[in-house]
Amino acid sequence: MDLLEVGRITKPHGIRGEVVVHLTTDRTERVTPGTVLYTGDGRVLKVLASRPHQGNWIVAFDGLHDRNGSDALRGAVLSAEPLDDPDALWVHELLGAEVVLAG
Repeated sequence: MDLLEVGRITKPHGIRGEVVVHLTTDRTERVTPGTVLYTGDGRVLKVLASRPHQGNWIVAFDGLHDRNGSDALRGAVLSAEPLDDPDALWVHELLGAEVVLAG
């Protein structure tokens, strides 16, 4: 499965296991409840809740219930499966493409 980087956990938020996520995508549906994200070490994280916060997102993941658990994810890169959107042209689809000048 080819995954795309969608964000990074910057730090814990509060004491209930929430984290601050900086999205590297403009597709905010990447942090809607029910979405599954993956860390670089293979951990699977399911979004329980999210809300915008100062240009980032506060995200609660299933299984994270305290600050110790969320602090362990500090700096983790978050990846997800590519979205199926026929109206969008994605960067990963351009890699390896041939450039041709119109003439």
